Amino acid sequence: NGENHLVTRNPAAMSDDLTHTYTLLLKQDNTYVIYVDAENVQEGDIEEDFNILPPKTIDDPEVTKPEDWVDEVMIDDPEDVKPADWDDQPETINDPDAAKPEDWDDDLDGEWEASQIPNPER
Repeated sequence: NGENHLVTRNPAAMSDDLTHTYTLLLKQDNTYVIYVDAENVQEGDIEEDFNILPPKTIDDPEVTKPEDWVDEVMIDDPEDVKPADWDDQPETINDPDAAKPEDWDDDLDGEWEASQIPNPER
């Protein structure tokens, strides 16, 4: 997410006038190794040595839900009503973009009917 996480245990910096290659190796078991010029100079646990995780919190036993709390995920709106013509609308309608194929033969293929799509008015 582009966030910088500070290290809490800094590796010793080389104090000579030479150029050095620093390498950070992250392992799948949440540990790391820092190499300077291919020599292991520090290793440790990512969660302990970097400020990556938010501080741990302890649940307060005094905190409770309000008495009028509702645990249901969805609550029906008592003021919600169907539109007056809802039951008069068909669930599907003829596809307005459908066109009878040019090679359609009513005698052989029967009467052509447009494909059905969900009614956008519903």
